Amino acid sequence: MLNYSLNSQNKDRWFIEKTNGEFGFIDSLGNEVFTGKFKFIDREYNSGLVYFQKERKRGYLDKKGNEIFISKDAKNSYSEGLVAFKTKGKFYYLNTKGKISIDLSKIKMPINKEISKIFDFKNGLAMIRLKNKGFIDFEAVGCLRISESTNLYPDNWVYGFINKKGHWVFKPIFESATTFKNGMSIVIKDKKKYFLKTNGNLILSKYESISEFSEGFASVYENNTLFFVNENFERIGNLTFDDVMPFSNGMAAVKIDKKWGFIDTSGKMVIKPQYYSRSQFNEGVAPVSLKIEDSNYDFFSSYFIEGFINKDGTEFIPFKKHIDYGKFINGIAKGRKFLYSKNAKNKKYTGFYEFFYINKKGEKIWSEVIKQ
Repeated sequence: MLNYSLNSQNKDRWFIEKTNGEFGFIDSLGNEVFTGKFKFIDREYNSGLVYFQKERKRGYLDKKGNEIFISKDAKNSYSEGLVAFKTKGKFYYLNTKGKISIDLSKIKMPINKEISKIFDFKNGLAMIRLKNKGFIDFEAVGCLRISESTNLYPDNWVYGFINKKGHWVFKPIFESATTFKNGMSIVIKDKKKYFLKTNGNLILSKYESISEFSEGFASVYENNTLFFVNENFERIGNLTFDDVMPFSNGMAAVKIDKKWGFIDTSGKMVIKPQYYSRSQFNEGVAPVSLKIEDSNYDFFSSYFIEGFINKDGTEFIPFKKHIDYGKFINGIAKGRKFLYSKNAKNKKYTGFYEFFYINKKGEKIWSEVIKQ
């Protein structure tokens, strides 16, 4: 199952990679809009712009590939029409023209505090992390990056949220927080975990190890197993799982005994565990894979087939060998087909794969063979 960037497919631009090492985007008909030699380029557009690095340039391109603005300090992707930006030690949010929309030097700060980091706007609010004045903080631990909610300096860092006018909506009183998602943030206050809603309601969590809510449900880890609860913290169903995915399109992928299946919002198992890798429904269908044992294949003595299923488990797009799919976004899904030698008794991976996009009829609208 493709996980690396497929979830980032934009609704009218799709990332492509070319044999010659160029990157770019296609439109919904499979036409190449632009390609180029980029040091780095985001796999998705946000607020109509995509972040790129090319030679010594850093900046943002529009949907035709035109440069909108360039800055050596550009690092982040847009969200809700604004981008978090830091230059010369000062923090701002810029609009899609590259102009200052929010100057955070004008925001009222608690005594002896200054900004440590600013985060993306989500649900109309942006999380701001503060630190003690003059304190030098580090987020990286070796080559690892910590999650946004991990407070490395509990006696130093605090979190709050501002609106798009640059005003505090929730003052920086939280010991930990997450950016808002589905109208809620998970926050720690006085060493207790709460769900903070955009209207200011604080709901004390009944569970210590609980995920963010998705479509009104969250997963809970307890006694080495997982289960789902609703927003009233009431358990749905009586099944427990080894692993889960968030609800999407009214279904959640769940893992039992090394196989993945799907439950509905009542907690009922509607598609029994049988698939090899996790997945999610989107636009009414989900990519799923099955492992096929075959001694003619080198190394693993097996191969995979993958296709799309409907919510009742029936086949939507037929299963095929050596293919990984991403989920459908606006009627288009990304895929890779790994190319194997044609030797019947000793099939080896050639080191090449076909990178492609399909529509909901299973027809390819664009493809290119790439060396891995």
